[in-house]
Amino acid sequence: MLAVAERQDPLLEAGLSAVGLLVELLAGVPDPRDPRGVRHTIGAVLSVMVFAVLAGARNFREIADQAVDLPVVLLAAAGCRLHPVTGRYVVPSEPTMRRLAHDIDADAADARVCQWMREQAMAAAFARRADGSSGSGEGADAGVVAVAMDGKVVRNTIAPSRAEGSEIKLFSALLHEEAVVIAQRRIPHDTNEITQVAALLKDVDLTNVVVTGDAAHAQHATAAHIVCERGGAYALTVKGNQPALLAAITTVLPPAKPGSEHHVEIDRSNGKIVRRAIWAAPADGIEFPGAAQVFRIRRDTFDHAGNRLSKEVVHGVTSLSADLATPAQIAALVRRHWSVENKSHWVRDTVYHEDHQHAYAGTGAQVMATLRNLALGILRLAGITQITRTLQRIAADRTRILPIITTATSTNRL
Repeated sequence: MLAVAERQDPLLEAGLSAVGLLVELLAGVPDPRDPRGVRHTIGAVLSVMVFAVLAGARNFREIADQAVDLPVVLLAAAGCRLHPVTGRYVVPSEPTMRRLAHDIDADAADARVCQWMREQAMAAAFARRADGSSGSGEGADAGVVAVAMDGKVVRNTIAPSRAEGSEIKLFSALLHEEAVVIAQRRIPHDTNEITQVAALLKDVDLTNVVVTGDAAHAQHATAAHIVCERGGAYALTVKGNQPALLAAITTVLPPAKPGSEHHVEIDRSNGKIVRRAIWAAPADGIEFPGAAQVFRIRRDTFDHAGNRLSKEVVHGVTSLSADLATPAQIAALVRRHWSVENKSHWVRDTVYHEDHQHAYAGTGAQVMATLRNLALGILRLAGITQITRTLQRIAADRTRILPIITTATSTNRL
């Protein structure tokens, strides 16, 4: 039990209160186990797993190793049971955590966790938009909150059944600025992410939201759903998979002559020089639901000596009119769409080695991805950008989890 002095520490009290909200969230995930003989509540098991992931654990073995080193204050806050003889808190074993991850309804767990992150992150995003802190100058957000759609195959996984193929495919929606996953679902084996847009976004309020996607999502049905059915906006890139639309866009746009660009941005970093130029035009005659503007973005990459390394040209269409989005703002939306993958999927791959784990059977891979999304979401909501460094600091002192969760929750007024 906690000492009286510890319980009277206001910082500790705040941390325990915040952790209590997290445990309450995870306790709401449906428990598939027979109540008879259950020693650890589902809230306690999942909370301990999240604490371990926040300390850098990458798989079930590392989660179990991290769990046994958790301080008493976190075990108590998670609701771990007390041993009837020793009076010490008992940590769920690796088999217990592994079985639960494989047995629970992964979609239900995803939905509950994403609902929590969506409520907190969207509140923060609209607060940022309201006070004008989303950026400044020509490249600031176009007066809306931006959400990116992106799919990911979780390598080395085994689907819940043989009929579903060999690997788990997840489809996510992430906020551009916050880089927090606000919706995620597993793509059925007999289809692809294109057909899952409506299902992915069904619980996301698209009012004053612009949805960004890659060329695969430049579909009439997707645009109509976002604009006509949901009242949102979109900014989509277009490639050869839509030849008629691409041809119409190139016809409307002005020639890409040097000096005729509507906006140019030069980025000097990582030993390279990247010049991004954009041309935009009204979408007159473009037969695409809600189309207001079309654009062309050219990226030229040079080395530090000025030698060209690559050139890339991307076309696209957006439902944002010229009075809502300048060419610079459209360019920023497209650029930030791609940066979101680095902030989420890249982090999961490099920090947690998600694609280098041993094969997970059943729903284990999806549950692990959900726990990583939650851990990263907590860090992002707490304003942390140095993910690897923070995980290392938590591993050195796991009580650092308390102020981080406190900041993440108090900032968003849970």
